[in-house]
Amino acid sequence: MADLEKKDEKTRQWRSYSCSQLSAFCLQISLLLEAAVSLDEGFSIMAEDAEDENEKKMLLYMAEGAELGDPCFKVLEDTGVFPAYVVRMAKLGQETGTLAQMMKSLSDYYEKEDRLIKAVKNAVTYPAMMIFMLLVVLFVLFVKVMPIFSKVYEQLGAEMSPVAQSAIRLGGIFSGVALVLVALIAVVVAGMSIAAKMGIHVNFIQNVIRQIKNRSKIAQAIAKRRFTAVLSLTLRSGLEFEKGIELAGGLAENDMISEQLKKCSEKLELGESYYDAFKETGMFSGFYIQMIKVGTRSGHLDSVMEEISNDYEEIADTAIDNMIARFEPTIVAVLAVSVGLVLLSVMLPLAGVLSAI
Repeated sequence: MADLEKKDEKTRQWRSYSCSQLSAFCLQISLLLEAAVSLDEGFSIMAEDAEDENEKKMLLYMAEGAELGDPCFKVLEDTGVFPAYVVRMAKLGQETGTLAQMMKSLSDYYEKEDRLIKAVKNAVTYPAMMIFMLLVVLFVLFVKVMPIFSKVYEQLGAEMSPVAQSAIRLGGIFSGVALVLVALIAVVVAGMSIAAKMGIHVNFIQNVIRQIKNRSKIAQAIAKRRFTAVLSLTLRSGLEFEKGIELAGGLAENDMISEQLKKCSEKLELGESYYDAFKETGMFSGFYIQMIKVGTRSGHLDSVMEEISNDYEEIADTAIDNMIARFEPTIVAVLAVSVGLVLLSVMLPLAGVLSAI
């Protein structure tokens, strides 16, 4: 009992790997296994080049477990760092004698996952920065520039129009409040990111994220890419189709897709073909359904799922690029119109005053 508590205390100190780190880790394991290096020696070699002392301790702990005869999946599971999917696929690879190939496939999967995650982050960060800069420009305009025009009017013995005066007051208040809100949102997002890394989840935030995933076309494409990529890998490794769907569906992280897959499983239990089951759920378009039909009949469903996964990856990339491409000119146009209207409301009356002098 004391040993278990000591072990749990030790594993809690280790942080979960990011997608890029998982990709690099799985690739290293694959290369070491292909070079006929034993697991315990391989983990020891990886520990020598660990990024920090914490990771080094974890890899040496894994080397110790492998040296005692624990299989790869058990060593990975004992750390508490690796996703259940990696552990499950490592176990499957070990049972089928394809562990090296499985780890290489996992590396490719997490490499694509990392690239998509970074693309989504960029798609969110860039518009957020543009909005922040727009608010800063408007705030400076209303708080610093517009009062200068007020003094000019006073020196000329004239008054600004009521519209211009209202614009100065309301614009200053609005832009100031908006900047404070943006700062608060940035703090909340940063807090969420830190909490997620520490394994802390806020129900309200999780519900908001879930709603976005269910409604966003980009999120739908990413979820379908993830599902088809995992299903392709499980089929190639020899896992039963029904179990592959169950595993892949859990990784999709999308309620809508999970519901569709539940219906698909029910259809399969009733004896329907893979093609008919997928068709009735409405998860894929007609073109992809036909591809699944051909893949089922030819016995190459794993390859078909890989092709569909690549297509959804391109769809997600294109959607992200299009969103950014549309957003930038929109923000620039809003900024130009806002500044132009404010300056016109001030400059036109001023021009009339100057012409009357």
